[in-house]
Amino acid sequence: MSKQQEKVFEFLRRKENGEKYDSVTVKNWYIARSYVLDRLKDVSYDPDSNDHLHVVLLGDTPLMLCIARQVALSAHYFNFKEDNEDESQRNRTVITLISKKNDIRNELEKEEFLCNLPKFCKFVDRNSEPENKDSFIDIEIHIVDDYLVEKKGNNELVFTKEDVEAFYKSKMEAGIDIFSIDTRKAIFAKRIYGIGSMIDNLPAEDIYNSNRYALALDVFQYETLKAPLKPLMSEGDMGNLNRVRENLSNIFCSDCFETRLLGIQRCCNGNVNKQNWREFNKTMSKSEHARWVVERLIMGYSPLDSQQRFKDESLSCYKKKREQYRKQLKYNSLNPVHIDICSYADLRCINPEDLKYDSFLMLAIPIILEKVRDNE
Repeated sequence: MSKQQEKVFEFLRRKENGEKYDSVTVKNWYIARSYVLDRLKDVSYDPDSNDHLHVVLLGDTPLMLCIARQVALSAHYFNFKEDNEDESQRNRTVITLISKKNDIRNELEKEEFLCNLPKFCKFVDRNSEPENKDSFIDIEIHIVDDYLVEKKGNNELVFTKEDVEAFYKSKMEAGIDIFSIDTRKAIFAKRIYGIGSMIDNLPAEDIYNSNRYALALDVFQYETLKAPLKPLMSEGDMGNLNRVRENLSNIFCSDCFETRLLGIQRCCNGNVNKQNWREFNKTMSKSEHARWVVERLIMGYSPLDSQQRFKDESLSCYKKKREQYRKQLKYNSLNPVHIDICSYADLRCINPEDLKYDSFLMLAIPIILEKVRDNE
């Protein structure tokens, strides 16, 4: 099975007017993805680690803001502890941006960069008081005027515009195409949601017991994955922003599969088997929810506000009406709102059914990686 290369970022449109992003922005997304995935390929933490990744970005050009976007999409680790009473011990990934621009916050919140993420994650702008200090999100953002070299630690990576441009140049000179993406892992991840009733019919209890998913995993491995590959994106998706977002979600999710594997390897001295994936299923599922929340915010979604949450709760006795209301919020093309953008603890109370898919997805990762490797 050869790689299935697709140009996927060209499908994304601005939510306010449906217009295409300019070619420079799209180019920057591809460069940022290739660069960040390469720089983070050896970064991972075991669940008991008290370390966290700190990425320092020297510069605030559009390319560097795309780097910030990609770090936020990719840097999610097992040791994030959203419920730690000491928020400084939650082990969030920290992104520090060096900028002297007074309006850098407005730049970051543009659709092509971090969009809604700065509104809900812990955000520290120079010497001001931190915003969202107790945020459940596993990314925090700092804006500072200068970078002190002597502060660099073992878990700190410094990215410069010159480094990014040199990386891009080296790829071009080597004839490596970074402007299309091998979508096989994303396509296989997307097929998980086609399992349907085999997961939907499982009660939302004992979610992390891998034995409950045994039949669904067999169907996925021996039937679902055997279907011929079709493109992740097609021309018919061009006018459907919701569908494009969902397809890109599978890209961002599958980009982290190797990070999940590396985390398991760190826990098991490199000798990984299926039992290890089962053992750390809950830890990985919580990390996946944290990753997904960040991705949704960057893609323009928001959590329910107080009025929307009140209405949702008032419909708790009317299942179909509640589902319709949630879909109405989710598919609002201008301001999409998703019930699952919340802490992991809240999700267990609000919408526990969706936790089953995170759990199943984590168990399916080694199957997907093996499928891709065996056919290369």
